Amino acid sequence: MAQTRIGTDAIVASSCAQAQDWLARHYPGITIEADASRLRLEFRIDYLDGMAVHTLATDTALCVRLPCQHDGYLLVTHAEGQLALATGQDGLQPLPAGTIVADAKRVTAWRFGPGGYETILVDAAPLHGRLAHSIERPVTQRVKFCAPGAGMPSGVRFAGELVRAARRCFHADGGPQSIAPDIVQSVQDAVIAAMLKEIPHNYSVYMERRHAGPSPRHVRRAIEYIHANATAALGLAEIATAARVSIRTLQAGFAKFKGFTPMGYVKRVRLEGAHADLRTAGTEQSIADIARRWGFSHLGQFARDYRMAFGETPSETRRGD
Repeated sequence: MAQTRIGTDAIVASSCAQAQDWLARHYPGITIEADASRLRLEFRIDYLDGMAVHTLATDTALCVRLPCQHDGYLLVTHAEGQLALATGQDGLQPLPAGTIVADAKRVTAWRFGPGGYETILVDAAPLHGRLAHSIERPVTQRVKFCAPGAGMPSGVRFAGELVRAARRCFHADGGPQSIAPDIVQSVQDAVIAAMLKEIPHNYSVYMERRHAGPSPRHVRRAIEYIHANATAALGLAEIATAARVSIRTLQAGFAKFKGFTPMGYVKRVRLEGAHADLRTAGTEQSIADIARRWGFSHLGQFARDYRMAFGETPSETRRGD
């Protein structure tokens, strides 16, 4: 059984060099640039097993560059100043006010304006595991969170308060180790559940369409078969045979437990496959080639279905818009 990581570390720094040396113990290779030669920066990191809660207060603008990206997702729960981030080769882009979830694996730099901030870094493995269990299918690509609109969703706000309560216990009698590991796990579960249920993302369609409890075995068998053969020619009768039930039973199971028809589910899986390839494949592969590989022979219909599913055209995905 893996050891639960619980602990805290903090610094009050008056120079970039001092803050950078301290942060490098947690994130090797990190660099900090400031708009002023003299500064006051208060930084604290609390580790709650698969989460790292960061609080920052700064009196000057800072740019933090990250050469080694973390395999996780960063939930911004409080921001009094102006935030900006850079991903890949792109420059810094201002972030809108409100709840934000960034894919930490893609972030290369953050810029913090003067003010106070709180962020929760959640490891990808437990989040992906919770999502896969909830939607009863593999998580084959990164979770792409969208802005939930004005204000912070109530569930996310509640989860943030739970995290703050756990952090306050770090300074109570007994220190960090006084918190039982199963309680820490429960706090992490609450944060992940709030993120997945209340912040829109590319897997939300599967969570929204579930109408019942866990799927029966024949539906799970069909799902496994679809994912294993998504690029091959698939027909309803073939899927029913793989699931060991009649076509009618298969259709009823998908309608009740997945909110899709079996072939509608196939289309969604194929669209996701094309979406992932368009984000990662080289320019030597055309959009048409990728579409055909995933079973879309009519390119006009593919473009319409793709835009409906992801809110952008295949060309926009390829450009990284």
